[in-house]
Amino acid sequence: MSYAQTILDKLKTHLALPWPANVSGQERVLMAVYPPSEERRIRRLIDSGEFAAEIRALHHGWSSLDLSTAFSQWLAAHENGERLLQRPSRLWDDKGNVKGLEDYLVERITQAAANDDANTVFALVGCGGLFGLFSVSQLIGRVCEKVPGRIVAFFPGEHDAEHNSYRLLGAKDGWGYLATTITA
Repeated sequence: MSYAQTILDKLKTHLALPWPANVSGQERVLMAVYPPSEERRIRRLIDSGEFAAEIRALHHGWSSLDLSTAFSQWLAAHENGERLLQRPSRLWDDKGNVKGLEDYLVERITQAAANDDANTVFALVGCGGLFGLFSVSQLIGRVCEKVPGRIVAFFPGEHDAEHNSYRLLGAKDGWGYLATTITA
């Protein structure tokens, strides 16, 4: 069985459990963690609709947002996009995040999940596309209460079970989180 199929099977097993209503937004997050080398295989199952079909078979809704091109879309729509490209040092804040990108991402996710209910799985696909631009943990922290159902963040990186921390693409310092980890 492929790594991607194992992730899908474990995700289905977890989502088949009863969903308590009295959990915080952070506790409704699932981190599907896999090696970056598996990104294309995971994306193939998502893009083909296999993930959505399997989750719908569990009587849950499915919606998703691909973050892999979010930065380029934000920059293309930015009123000063050309000037920012000429002086890219102006893009980043003190924490190493692109200034203004956070609000754009939160708005995009909020819009994408606008028709979801508490029984819907909302997939954040392409988290690796934010590498070096914005913190995935910060983003999830901002949107977890805005998405009514479960969030599944497809996360190419590592999970350190001992410290319950995640490292995007294995390169950034990890962060602790209340999310449930799904890994093969």
